[in-house]
Amino acid sequence: MGALSTRLANPDVADLPDWAAAAALNAPDPTLPIVVTWEPTSTGIGGVMDALGPQEGAALLDALASMATDNPTLRWGLRALEQNGLDFSLTSTRSAIDALVLGDVMTEAQRDALFALSRRSRHPSWSEYHGVKVDARAVGIARGAKE
Repeated sequence: MGALSTRLANPDVADLPDWAAAAALNAPDPTLPIVVTWEPTSTGIGGVMDALGPQEGAALLDALASMATDNPTLRWGLRALEQNGLDFSLTSTRSAIDALVLGDVMTEAQRDALFALSRRSRHPSWSEYHGVKVDARAVGIARGAKE
C-alpha cells in the first residue's frame, strides 16, 4: 500500500469525496515542519531604515560605514545597499551578516529584522512534503477505483 493509500485511511480525509480529499492533502498542513525559503530582494538604505527604525538603522549604517574602509566585504556590501541592490536571499549576504552578529556589530534582533525582508516561512502540504502528486484522479485510484 502506497503512502497516499495509507494517508487516505486517516479519519480526517477517509470520508471526503475524492476532490475534497485531494484539496485537503494539497492545503498547508500545520502539523508538518515549517519550510523556509528566501525570496530575492533588492534592498537599499531605506529598507534597512524601515526594518530597524530611523535611529537604530542610522546607527548601524554609521558603524558599518566606519568599518568598511578596512573590510572589503563590508565596503562592497554597503555599495550594493547604496544602490538598492543588497539581496538577503543570497547565502553569502546572510553569512556576512551572521559574522557581524558574532562580532557584536549588530544584534540578533537586528539581523532577524533584516532577514525578515527576504525570509518566507510556511507549512508545506502533505502532498509537497511527501513528494506525491495528489488530485482527485490519484485519490480515486489510491482508493481502489479503476483507471
